Amino acid sequence: MKKILFTFLALTVVATSCKDKFDEYGVNPNDPETVTAASLLTGAEVSTFAAYGGQLGRVTSMLVQQTAGTSEGSQTQAFANYTITEADVVNEWANLYNGSLNNTLTLIKDYGAENPYYAGMAKVITAMNIGIATDLWGDIPYTEAIKALSGNFNPKYDKQEDVIKSIQTLLDEAITALSTAKTANKFIPGADDLIFGGDTKSWINAAYIIKARYANRLSQSDPTGSATKALEYLAKVDSSASDMDAKFFNTGNTYNQWYDFYNNRTNNLKMGKFFIDFMAATKDPRLPFFATLDEDGKYSGTPADDQDQTTTSDPGPGIASADSPIGLATFTEAKFIAAEAQLRLGKTAEAAAAYNIAVVSSVKRVTGSSISADFAKTTASETSASLTLEKLITQKYVALFTQIEPYNDFRRTGFPKLTANQNSSKKQIPVRLPTSQDERVNNPNATVVDDIYTPVWWDK
Repeated sequence: MKKILFTFLALTVVATSCKDKFDEYGVNPNDPETVTAASLLTGAEVSTFAAYGGQLGRVTSMLVQQTAGTSEGSQTQAFANYTITEADVVNEWANLYNGSLNNTLTLIKDYGAENPYYAGMAKVITAMNIGIATDLWGDIPYTEAIKALSGNFNPKYDKQEDVIKSIQTLLDEAITALSTAKTANKFIPGADDLIFGGDTKSWINAAYIIKARYANRLSQSDPTGSATKALEYLAKVDSSASDMDAKFFNTGNTYNQWYDFYNNRTNNLKMGKFFIDFMAATKDPRLPFFATLDEDGKYSGTPADDQDQTTTSDPGPGIASADSPIGLATFTEAKFIAAEAQLRLGKTAEAAAAYNIAVVSSVKRVTGSSISADFAKTTASETSASLTLEKLITQKYVALFTQIEPYNDFRRTGFPKLTANQNSSKKQIPVRLPTSQDERVNNPNATVVDDIYTPVWWDK
């Protein structure tokens, strides 16, 4: 369904708006003798948009009950009942490795030495994609996956602990590369960079947010150290910098993938009851942006254990219009991470301040308007005495709707407090994805895990 090649070509046309660039980007991205740095970067970004904005985002949103899979016999209903098989994840796994990583590793190998800006962007994207892979699958190929360009198609699997260390190393290297002088580069990224248009300062900013994300991911194994590291990285984040978003365009195969999915599969994905009820109860101004009115002119969600309810709200215009951006690394996320880290260190006043800023920034990002006095009073006026981890993570769960982070946070913290689908076989919310069928069949070195109730390493 992703049609990665067509999406890639369409997006590059939008980015460049000229025929000669289209011809340049149309070169086979698997031919290192003819492919350009520009086309490799754009291809990697488009594949990353598919990873963050596509099926993985939808499945994890169902698992944490932001949405609900509906329609008898549909794949989404199977996911909502926690039936997720090795065949269901083949395309997503392939996109991460054959799409994103193939492009970034080729870009680094063929152009990195003379083009630190391209190398730095490629390393940030690499970190993001192996981050998704390890968060959802645990142990994954990384060190030997790099050797695929030399013909090693059966890479060993690295332990998740080591993969997360590699993410931090990649991001450090990216920051160094992106901090070099412009004159050190043979080619300068521009319109081929769909995310920031070649703005290296924004890339550095995003790299620090992602570093903080993966420091914070270790909250269970190293509570104090992870908090300290996260705050160290966040101290480098610029509040005035642009958010890192997946970009979509209201044309052809460049549609926002949530929009494309629910327009092509009507009634297969509805809003979740827990999510809608929570937002309605708190009079959340983001609700009309996250959900549409139902058939009765109200906001409603489908329960986790009743997928036959299909008259409920659809995903809303703020996240599922044709050109709605999907957050990848945002200032809102940075402030929520800061709040959690400060709370873990016992600095409750600082935690409350960061939390309040996070909520305010989320409302502005989603609605385009400043927070109202009433909502600020009820939801963004926490103090050192009133802020709890549950409040913090639950608001982050709302703010980062469409991202995979709420599922990661739920596994780390147990918040928000969700009741699993009681019609499922184990009556438990899955805590991972199964190993891709292609890996089990074709890679004798694969670490195969088919039990979706086996936690990944960081989920102690």
